[in-house]
Amino acid sequence: MDIRTDIIQKVTEALQGRVAEDAVSLVQDVLIMQLNQYEVTERCTEVAVRDDSAEGILKKFLATKRVEGTADSTLRRYAEINRALLRYLGKPLEAITTYDIRFYLSARRQTGKISNRSLDGMRRCYSSFFSWAAAEGLIGRNPCAALAQIKSRKVVKIPYSAAEMERIRKACGNIRNLALVDFLYCTGCRVSEVAGLDISDVDFERMECVVLGKGNKERKVYLTEVAAMHLQEYLNTRTDSCEALFTGRGKRLGKNGIEAIVKKLGRRAGVENAHPHRYRRTLATDLLDRGMNIQDVAAILGHSDLKTTQIYCYISQANVKTAYRKYAA
Repeated sequence: MDIRTDIIQKVTEALQGRVAEDAVSLVQDVLIMQLNQYEVTERCTEVAVRDDSAEGILKKFLATKRVEGTADSTLRRYAEINRALLRYLGKPLEAITTYDIRFYLSARRQTGKISNRSLDGMRRCYSSFFSWAAAEGLIGRNPCAALAQIKSRKVVKIPYSAAEMERIRKACGNIRNLALVDFLYCTGCRVSEVAGLDISDVDFERMECVVLGKGNKERKVYLTEVAAMHLQEYLNTRTDSCEALFTGRGKRLGKNGIEAIVKKLGRRAGVENAHPHRYRRTLATDLLDRGMNIQDVAAILGHSDLKTTQIYCYISQANVKTAYRKYAA
């Protein structure tokens, strides 16, 4: 591990919780740019003690990923999943084998009743960590290299029907909720993206909005005339001074708050499995059904890989049947 990375990690850890995340990121960037001009070595007196424990290496991994722009939610998941494995095994990182990880995953399946899909998500977290450690020369061999994907049953995730969306809209009860569900559908934004939006991010003249997505990537999403109208009506009713686009009791409406609202509306409307992310899937499916190019759909959703967009889209059997009748001999 480059000693410069150690310095950046220590400074980052010292700042976290004391200053804003934006300030931490700025300090990281400045340190990276400045330290790049120097070759840094430890003093021969070895006053600086390197932490090569499993926990210490995990912290270096998280610091590296933070510098690379990994989302905070992903960093928390990396920390939680990998730390649980390390504590359970109680071994130095170098001593952890492929069998150890397989045994732990099997134990979690038996005692925790965890689905194969969740187990494979854990495997991906381990793979990211151990692959990085091997590439950095901190361990001699990546124990995850021989771990195959854990296959799971693919559950077809069905988008909202037009009737379900209308029932939820009728159940809204106030202009804030109506503006929220219309915004979720017409933009296809992730719930975390909506929670992070400010009023200033919306351009009502162009009926578009700039959102900050995964990996700190900005993209434009668009509003329909109806969604823009309801959003403007909602903002006109606001008396608070909060800069957030959507608020609750005068404060920014967070991810959990938005999810709770949509679930409550779903129960009130008699719509099962109502949650914000389903609007994202519904928009992708509707756009493709209406003939939009899949590359354009991917751009709206913020996907860099078209395979991800394809996963989001529900293939209607009615459409398949119609296409078959059209093209079959």
